[in-house]
Amino acid sequence: MKYVSQILLLISVNNCLAQEPVIWKKHTVMEHGDNTSVVAADYDKDGNVDVITSYNGQVSLFLGPDWTEVQIHKYTNKRHRSMHSETLDIDADGDMDWVGVLSNGNPFWLENPGKIGLRWIPRTIDHDIVGIHCILKADVDNDGSQDLIINNFKTEGPIADSVFWLSIPDNLKSAKHWDRHAFADKDAGGGSHYFGFGDLDGDGWGEIAVASKGIPEHGGNWFAYWKNPGKETVKAPWGKQIVAENQIAATNILPGDINGDGKIDFLASRGHGTGVIWFEAPDWKEHVIDAEIKSPHSLVLVDLDGDGDLDGASCALESKRVSIYLNDGKGKFTRTDIDDDQVSYDLRAADMDNDGDLDLLNAGKFMKNVAWYENPSK
Repeated sequence: MKYVSQILLLISVNNCLAQEPVIWKKHTVMEHGDNTSVVAADYDKDGNVDVITSYNGQVSLFLGPDWTEVQIHKYTNKRHRSMHSETLDIDADGDMDWVGVLSNGNPFWLENPGKIGLRWIPRTIDHDIVGIHCILKADVDNDGSQDLIINNFKTEGPIADSVFWLSIPDNLKSAKHWDRHAFADKDAGGGSHYFGFGDLDGDGWGEIAVASKGIPEHGGNWFAYWKNPGKETVKAPWGKQIVAENQIAATNILPGDINGDGKIDFLASRGHGTGVIWFEAPDWKEHVIDAEIKSPHSLVLVDLDGDGDLDGASCALESKRVSIYLNDGKGKFTRTDIDDDQVSYDLRAADMDNDGDLDLLNAGKFMKNVAWYENPSK
């Protein structure tokens, strides 16, 4: 069943004049399971956007537009849920597959059978990486296909404090694991969190940015990126570059040209602490966007209002609000709260209604819901 409620946007100002109130619509996909990650795509290729999330020991596909639930995977423990997820066409057969991880398990993917009702086959990605806190799809080696960036959250063992990118093997369905490459080799300690991917220096190769929330006696509390060595991306070492230190409880870092000067900056948040900020290239000068928001654990950097520049969005665990930050094109932001009773562990930008603008899709964690917010700009 599809639930719709209207939420009046509450306008507050940060560095810009207030705007006239507008109305977004909050659509509830489901409200009966503790979930921490959500992705969207047209999985059954019927022209409607669908949603996949994991809760209560299962992975479920919700078919749009009415959000009919189809279970596609079941864990052995009813308390299990996928900590993080991604969606991409792994086997290049024209439909979208799903990648998931348990908080203390190995990464795996579910092969889309191409027809609703058929079994989604689970396949292992890596046997050694455990305690994963983030996965991100990106074409790391410029071969035209998507790879996966995955961290190892454990502080002990041979691959502790490391982050890897994994490429899809040639013999995908018979391979015991994907091809694993360490770019942050034991130098990403302190609780590495979410990643960003983008070409920072204009050489055509994407760098990988990482935030570290901080773990007592294991360091952290920094934002950094690793320089892609280019054609030798598999064999050559990646150089670590610190963006900012003493960033208590850092979690998210996303690259993009925020002030329109042609240089790639970073939007960031301290998701286990306080604040949404941005760092201006090339010296990484810090600018505060929202000093009040508590536990902004999720972060989005996209053009939300269709004016050609990059805006931000976050949903806070403690502040319990969904906020968008509209950019004037020069790095000054207006904060707009679109919900004052919602938490998040994962926030995504996706065109949920196929109208050409980007909406916001939210995994509601202990509020036990998945909801999306309809962008009113079109």
